Amino acid sequence: MPVEVPNIGSRVRVTTRDKEYYVYATKEWRDTTMEGIVEKSVFKDPFYFALRTGNDFYPVSEFNAKSERIVKIEYITGSSTQISTETKAWKIQSKGKVYLVTRIAGKFNCSCKGFEFRRDCKHVGAVGKRK
Repeated sequence: MPVEVPNIGSRVRVTTRDKEYYVYATKEWRDTTMEGIVEKSVFKDPFYFALRTGNDFYPVSEFNAKSERIVKIEYITGSSTQISTETKAWKIQSKGKVYLVTRIAGKFNCSCKGFEFRRDCKHVGAVGKRK
């Protein structure tokens, strides 16, 4: 099932629903709405996006488009991209270490240093041969 992720530069209004945290034993829920410009997230997950709100206390907020906390995303300007939620993961053992190779929305990632610097490594190649 694909998930809609706002494109960078879009102006959106995001409504989230959280447990009321001022009273610990409550079963009350609280909706919060933030409006701003979508920016690139600091997280490497393609489902995350950042929202520059202009608020002095929280100038930038991070959101996960797959989160159950998000009630709705309204687009004032701009659009979104659909990303497939199909995720696969493999553990690859190499030189006594175990690396995690993931494929999220058709893009490969690896937990090794080589992939971090070159965006490619032999572990991803090994998974490509297994498919």
